[in-house]
Amino acid sequence: MRKLVLSAALTLAALLSTPAQAGVFILDGTDADDHGFASGGANQDGWLYIQKGLENLATSPGLTRPNRVIAVLGADPGTTAAQAVQSGVSLSSVLTSAGWSVSLLNDAGITGFFNNTGSVNTTNVGMLYIPSSSSDVFGGISAFEQSILTSFATQIDAFLGSGGGLFSHTHGYGWLSALVPGLTVVNASASGIELTAAGQANFPGLSNQDLSTGPWHNYFTNTGPVPVLGVGATGTTFAGRAIILGGSGGSVTNPGTPGAIPEPGTWVMMLVGFGAVGASLRRARRVTAFPQVA
Repeated sequence: MRKLVLSAALTLAALLSTPAQAGVFILDGTDADDHGFASGGANQDGWLYIQKGLENLATSPGLTRPNRVIAVLGADPGTTAAQAVQSGVSLSSVLTSAGWSVSLLNDAGITGFFNNTGSVNTTNVGMLYIPSSSSDVFGGISAFEQSILTSFATQIDAFLGSGGGLFSHTHGYGWLSALVPGLTVVNASASGIELTAAGQANFPGLSNQDLSTGPWHNYFTNTGPVPVLGVGATGTTFAGRAIILGGSGGSVTNPGTPGAIPEPGTWVMMLVGFGAVGASLRRARRVTAFPQVA
């Protein structure tokens, strides 16, 4: 009888130890890289938001890749788009102390990144950053580069699923539409963003004013299980619209929370495991209380 109980318990323990999902991401409709600056050794406004967002991703338990390189896909060197993310890292004690650095990739460099033929590729970076489009910020991602990203949409999702991070801005979402057709990216132009409760938890020290120094240009509909971190400000034309999305513990197509959502198919295995435990316990004629599965 003891062997039956021990065997069933070990089976359940093995099922519960299945690795949790990994990967973290922030998708927003802002061109924060065009509406910020650095002053007195500190980032301000949109650049502060970028810094806080990168810090959030870098310290999330969902980011499990050991590499401390941020691959910037589509920002031209020496331009505002590049300076925004570079300042977000260099003026952050959280990121610099952890050894994070930035690598800029353009055109063929983006293709080489996803094909793993470049020196900087999917095997040796921990995070991706996609700037606003070149029509929104000087030196931002071009239409050609956006088309490259769209062709690698599944690879972006796979990168997140392998424990990577992603921070993406406005008008570069062809890849998202290709990846999740039901999630709609709507073009608009307005000002004013309010952090939701989830957004406040993810961006401590960031104010609604920091997010509202310039116009935003995309909002999302049909977001499904992906948490909404920022919405259109109360009293504005697009009040309540989802402008900033974020996910932890999964990819875009399979978002979740580390330690709370098992890998696909694990729920079925867990139910089978619980059934096996219950049967063994009945055979052993012992009564044991088990926690309920939420």
